[in-house]
Amino acid sequence: MSLRSDLSGIAANDLLFAFALTYAGVPLNITGYTLKAYLKASATTPDALASVFLSGTGLTVTSASTGEFTWAIPAADVSIAAPGALWYRVDVIDTASHVATAMLGALTLAAA
Repeated sequence: MSLRSDLSGIAANDLLFAFALTYAGVPLNITGYTLKAYLKASATTPDALASVFLSGTGLTVTSASTGEFTWAIPAADVSIAAPGALWYRVDVIDTASHVATAMLGALTLAAA
């Protein structure tokens, strides 16, 4: 189910991304599921050191039946000393706490 999708943005700016989750080309109905996004220094950085985003704290489901959501990342989370890349992952969690990674990749930041 995981999809690698690299993103890009401008360092020290608020970022907003819109996504539509699919499975085998069909929109993924995320009704009743929880989304959780991690933003961290690299793929190997422990999740405990990541900035975490949930519904109400950066993630907004815009259409659960079609798997659509937005992710707002505040400038403070992408204020790095020099342009570079961060790593992100978005997990889908069911009511029994089963976790499936839906998407992941690099977030490449250009100089402001």
